[in-house]
Amino acid sequence: MSATRLAGMFVAALALSSAPLEAQRGRLRVALPAFGAQVVLDTIGDVQVVKAPPGKVFTAATMVMQNLKIPIDVSDSATGMLGAAKLVRSRNLAGQALSRFLECGSNMTGPRADTHRVQMPLLLLMDPGEEGSTRLRIALVGSAQDNSGTSNSPVMCGSTGGLENLLRTAIAKQLQQLP
Repeated sequence: MSATRLAGMFVAALALSSAPLEAQRGRLRVALPAFGAQVVLDTIGDVQVVKAPPGKVFTAATMVMQNLKIPIDVSDSATGMLGAAKLVRSRNLAGQALSRFLECGSNMTGPRADTHRVQMPLLLLMDPGEEGSTRLRIALVGSAQDNSGTSNSPVMCGSTGGLENLLRTAIAKQLQQLP
């Protein structure tokens, strides 16, 4: 997938995203080299309803992030924000190749996500839903830079949905184990 197509999909996703989750919290913006502008994380990702109250989902999500060894640098249970805004990885995350989670294009050595240094802010947003449920949005975007020291420009990365699915599944399992 070309960087131009990824950029187009990203812009379209931003334009179509819903705004209700934004109203209750400050906007978390990140600067990624390939984008040339700040990315507002609370406008990315699909919302899924989880049948548990926000506090319980927040606890489960925190445990999942820790189990996956994803460093948490954003943790605010009052606003329902949890994540790794400064997450940088090379090659793998949670024991899996980065290309499972991000599409950054390919070069002669394979998927760039697996060979480049990737900045990949990850944010989980949790808002109260109806009847004690939680509206969970997982936002992930990336920017990959060649590790070889060359002056190649960074490239945009789009989510494959793999990390979001992994997190949702793990959170659901963790919720079953909580009292």
